[in-house]
Amino acid sequence: MSAASGGFWAWTGEAQGAKVAFSGRGPAGGRASREEVLARLAEPHPPVAWARQIHSSRVLAARPGECGEGDALVSGGDVALSIVTADCVPVLLAGPAGIAAAHAGWRGIAGGVVGATVAAMPGDPASFTAWIGPAIGSCCYETGQDVADQVAAASDPAIITPGPAGRPHLDLQQAVRRQLQAAGLRQIEVLPLCTRCEAAILHSYRRDGKAAGRNHAFIWTPPGNHRSPGSSATGRRIGHRT
Repeated sequence: MSAASGGFWAWTGEAQGAKVAFSGRGPAGGRASREEVLARLAEPHPPVAWARQIHSSRVLAARPGECGEGDALVSGGDVALSIVTADCVPVLLAGPAGIAAAHAGWRGIAGGVVGATVAAMPGDPASFTAWIGPAIGSCCYETGQDVADQVAAASDPAIITPGPAGRPHLDLQQAVRRQLQAAGLRQIEVLPLCTRCEAAILHSYRRDGKAAGRNHAFIWTPPGNHRSPGSSATGRRIGHRT
């Protein structure tokens, strides 16, 4: 469901004992901290974990606070995983034994961050649920042919459409969906919102440049629902950087 929550636009969902939230514009002009945003969306909630996002395929085991450089986090559920975006794709995953969150821009998609995140979660991917949050749409995401070719090669050529000026336009959400399907997922929900078009509720770097705020994505399990983290939550880096 989507609504204004605590002054922030938000979409919330739930599956596999996990709760998810995607949020956009709010009273702090897009500069609110992760903790402030989540506190307005959900109380109580566990401590927040995040990464210094670097457009890589590096997956990190989550712990409270900053977890290092990377673009995906996995946990048994004892922390709330946080991703921030301004046009890239936020991806949230829940399974019987863990949760994950990934930041997938074109570099991350081409470099394999989605597949690396799925591989880092314990269990059968067919049992996972995924949410693909708001991102820049194919209506607005014009790129060069080199970028388009890299993303298409990592997902599906059908994610490229010709734009009005003849340059490629990319559907990053569908690229992520194709990668999740290739990794074995069957339950995938996509929020078909373009960050650049939805100026009233979402932030966009393509639209606002350096003045753009950040959209937030969270996944967490309520107290009492925490899962066994298996080998994924050891405090080590468990992925690689491309």
